[in-house]
Amino acid sequence: MSVGASGPSRSPRAEQRASAGFDRLRPRGSRPPVVTSIPSGPSVGQDAHGKRVLYSGLRPAPPPNTSLRVECSRCGQTSLLGTWPALRALTPSVHLPLVRPRHPSLLRCPTCRRVSWVRLGLHLRPAS
Repeated sequence: MSVGASGPSRSPRAEQRASAGFDRLRPRGSRPPVVTSIPSGPSVGQDAHGKRVLYSGLRPAPPPNTSLRVECSRCGQTSLLGTWPALRALTPSVHLPLVRPRHPSLLRCPTCRRVSWVRLGLHLRPAS
């Protein structure tokens, strides 16, 4: 690097970086700002789940991270249970996977409230 009359000489790339400051921005008074008109008319339905949901007093209950799926053979309904309801449902139960491979568990169905053979499934969801 050599020192000249105007100071240290710079490489062409360094000069490009130095001149790439605010000169790329247009001056404020050169062009009028773009004004977009807001369409007139009813705004019903545009904010279906946006700000109204954020500022409403109701908060939906978060889904459980772990749930137990219970498929009943008697009523044909499927129920998703959280941790504590699943433990209450499984407390008096019998599991015979070799005897009854399709619906191996005998317990009280949370939907029809009758003792029946059910199929159980465990669902794990990431915590949010």
